[in-house]
Formats: sequence, C-alpha cells, structure tokens
Amino acid sequence: MREQLLKLFPLNRYVEPLDRRRAAGTYIISAVMLLGVLLGALNIVFQIVGGGSPDLLIVLRGVLLAGVAIAAYTLTRRAQQTLAALLVIVAWVALLFLLALSNDIGVEIGFGGMLVGMSLGALLIGEQTVLYTLIASAIYLFFGLGLPTENGVGRPSTLLIFDLPLLVIHASINYTLARNLRLVARQITANVEERSVRLAKASAELVQRVLGVRLALEIVLQETVRLVQENFADCHEVQLFLVDKERRNVTLVATTNPANHANVGSQQVGIGSLSVIGRVTISGQSILAREEGEAQPYRRSAFLSGTRAQLAIPLRVGGEIIGAIDLQSRDLNAFPAEEVEALETLANQIAVAVDNARLFAEMQDKLTENRRLYEQTSTQLREIERLNRQLTGGAWADYLSGMGLMPAYTIDLINGRVEDAAEQTATLSEAVRRNQPVLRGMQNFKVLALPITVRGQVIGAMEFELAPDQHVSNEQLVVLQQVIERLGLAVENLRLLEEAQRMAQREGMVNEITARMQAATSVEAVVAAATQSLADAFQAPRVAVRLGSPSEASNGTLPSELGDGR
Repeated sequence: MREQLLKLFPLNRYVEPLDRRRAAGTYIISAVMLLGVLLGALNIVFQIVGGGSPDLLIVLRGVLLAGVAIAAYTLTRRAQQTLAALLVIVAWVALLFLLALSNDIGVEIGFGGMLVGMSLGALLIGEQTVLYTLIASAIYLFFGLGLPTENGVGRPSTLLIFDLPLLVIHASINYTLARNLRLVARQITANVEERSVRLAKASAELVQRVLGVRLALEIVLQETVRLVQENFADCHEVQLFLVDKERRNVTLVATTNPANHANVGSQQVGIGSLSVIGRVTISGQSILAREEGEAQPYRRSAFLSGTRAQLAIPLRVGGEIIGAIDLQSRDLNAFPAEEVEALETLANQIAVAVDNARLFAEMQDKLTENRRLYEQTSTQLREIERLNRQLTGGAWADYLSGMGLMPAYTIDLINGRVEDAAEQTATLSEAVRRNQPVLRGMQNFKVLALPITVRGQVIGAMEFELAPDQHVSNEQLVVLQQVIERLGLAVENLRLLEEAQRMAQREGMVNEITARMQAATSVEAVVAAATQSLADAFQAPRVAVRLGSPSEASNGTLPSELGDGR
C-alpha cells in the first residue's frame, strides 16, 4: 500500500526532510480539494436528476478549485512545491473573498478561514508568507465591515478591536513557529549530515585499519569486531559469522564478548533457519530486531547479556554472501536509519577485507604446503643423486678393479711420445678429491687439472702442462669442462655397453646350460649335463656334484623326502 501511495505521490525529488513534509502536505490539500469538488459534483448531479437547475456560480467555483488542485498536484510532482502551495493559498484567499462578497459565509467565518490560510501558508511555504496573508486578512476585515448583515445594517467597527489584535497575535505565533520549524529542520539536517560524515569517516578509518592489518585471518577477524565496537557508540557487542565450505551453516569466528570466546569456531547457525542470522544469510537483507518489537517472520537470536536491540547485516562480495556481522546494543532505540545505511556500507567493505584476508590465508597455506613439498622433493632428489653417484662410483670401481690395468693415456708433444700410461700426479689427485679444476704453478711450467665426472661422481681426471706465461681464459676453461663432461658421458656409455654385452653373454650361457639340463631325461643326466656345462664354462679342471646330505650319504640311505615318497 505504501509503495502505491509513493508512486502516486512521489517525494523522492525532495532531499530535505522539511521539504518532503511540505510536499506531503501540499499533496494532501490538493487531494482534499479534489475530493470536495467531486462531492460538489455529485450534489449537482442529484439536483439535475431531481429536476432542479444547478447554480452557475457554484459550478464555476468547483471548476476553479479542481483546476487549482490539479495544478498544485502537478507542480508538486515536478519538484515545484513552493509554487504549488502559493497557488493553493491564493486560491483559498480569493475563494473567501468571493464567498463573503456573495454573502454565502459571514465575515466572522471568512476571517477564521483567513487565519487558517495564514497557518497553511506558514506550514507549506514558510514564515515569509505570514506578512502577505496578514495584509490580506486585514484587507478582508476592512472589506467585511462595509458589507451589510442579514438585517441590512453594516457591521460595528468594534470588531476591529477584537479581530485585529487576534490577527496580529495569530500572525506572530505562526511566524515564530514557522521560523523555528525551519531552524529546527535545518539543525536536524545538519546533525544528520554531521552524523553521516562522522560515520563515513569512522567507516573509512576502520576499513583502512582493517585492510592495513596483514596478520593471520583469526587476528584480522578479531581486530575487525573490536574496531567496529570502538567506532560506533551503539554497538556494545559485535559478532562475526562466516559461511562454511559446504554453505550449510555460518560459524562464529570472532566476538567482542569475553564470555562468548569459548564458542568461537564451534557455534553454528543454519543458513536459512528462522534465526536472524539464518534469515540474513539466505535473504541477503539486513534485519533489525528489538526487544519489544512486533512479531516478525524470524526468530530473534539469543541476545547477549543486557542487549535490547540487534542489527544483523550480510557480508557480501559481489553476488555471494560470505557471512554476517551481528551488532547488539543495550539501547532499545539504537541503530537509526542513517546509521544502518552507514553500517551496511561498512559491512560491504568489511566483507571485501575479510575475504581478502581469507584468500591470503589460503594462499599462505598453499605456499607453505608447496614449500614443504618442494623441500621434500629436493631432499628426495638429493638422495637420488647421492644414490646415483654411489651406484656410479661403485660400478666404476668394480669395472676398473676387473681391468687390472687402469686406463690411462699421455701425449708428450715436446718429446714426441705417446704412452698408454699416466703418472698419478698431485694435481690429478687434488682435482679428483676436490671435484673442481686445479691450476698450480711449477718452476718451469703451469699445470691445469680438471676432473672427469659422470652424474656428479668423479671417475678420473685430465691434466695439462702449460707454459709459465700462458693464460687460460674463462671461455677456454668452459670449453675444456664441456669437452671433458662429454668425455665422461662417452666412457660411461661404453662402460654400460660392455656391461650389457657381459650380461647378454651371461644370459646366453645360462640359457644354454638350462637348455642342456631340460633336454635330459633323468636325474643322473641332468646332473651330468650341469656338471659338464659348468666345467666348460669356467674351465675348471675338476667339478664334483653330489646329491644328499653328508650324514645320509654315510648311512647309505636317503631321507624320506628324497625316497619313494611313502
């Protein structure tokens, strides 16, 4: 119903509260005037139906009033309420003059109507209209003195003695009331603006402090409720709820009430439940509940000690509700409309801050987990590298021990000698031990030794004798290291090839012996085939095979497991 009335009589074009009330009064007066015209029109219709003839003057008055009412309504809708009210007052004064002139009303009644017009002008326009209506009323009095009464006799001048002082007193009262009303309205507007500015400033400072806190999520949440409580006098207790991952409940995550700290993290409210928090998180609309409020389609949350008013505001990020902030006050009249608007704006900013803190906490958790996985992977890789080096070193140790003579090679360009041997010099040993290039100056030459590595494991070294004044640049050193690295890979590949060939040879020997044994048809033949094959393979001068244990063989018997199976 209220929405339909606001559509029919809009007030949204008037910013100031006093202007809105004056516009509402103008709407009411124009509606009453139209209603009076309609009633007069019905009376005329009844007269015509009854066979009578309407008074033309009354019809003209009705048309005039209807035109004024429509004009006043139209001007008020167009945000020209002062002009509309002035039109109404002028029409009212003119109508009184016409009625008095036609003796339809007495002077006393008309004078009362003028006083009413003065009051309407003061209320709908302001104190500036009192002077004009005062002059019009005085003219009406002097004009009325000259009009004859019902007896045809003029009115006594003694009316001025009573009416003029009454008119002056009435004008003074209306002027004072209208002026004070304007000053009070201006003061109220100033107070509202000051309160709004203070709330906006407090909200900005609060959000700045919340956004500036780069701490753990729990500390940010607790700091948020504390700052809200400190910056808003009506908020005696503040609680913060966040939606869980399943989006079934909201959980209490922060509170300013020490007695309720034990419930942080455990107290839950179902989303969509009949509680205030449940309704807020499902509807996305703020709810203000008071201790003595009217019946509502929700169940008021359990107030904390001494609480008489509760304001629950959803925390919204984009189109998603991430929780709710619960503000409770000991003042029954707490949370006026302008403060609710400021708190709703603040709640949206808090929602962004809390959501950012939550995302930051999740990112930190993922970063910690990734760091743990990286360290774990690095440890495993280091262990794999160590095992590879150990296996490579062991494989090369076995390979070299089986060769008898260590592979070595020496080229002496000065003497023109090429040898399949190399002396184990101190620089070679140091390069192998340190696993890095070694440059050492001698009396007549310089020696550069570089280690030969395979998968980080040193398997040998290479040594160069240089002239005393010969300089080895970094680029030359890099080339030498790359060539030696490929040398290591080449000899490793050849070692692996030889090992694969030996394994293939061994596998072929095993397969051949196995084939001989499988071709035998008796135990004696299998033993004989195995003995002959192994003797040929290992070139052993003597091979003996005997089944059974020594104790059983000395008795000349076999155990039951090797006997006839009985």
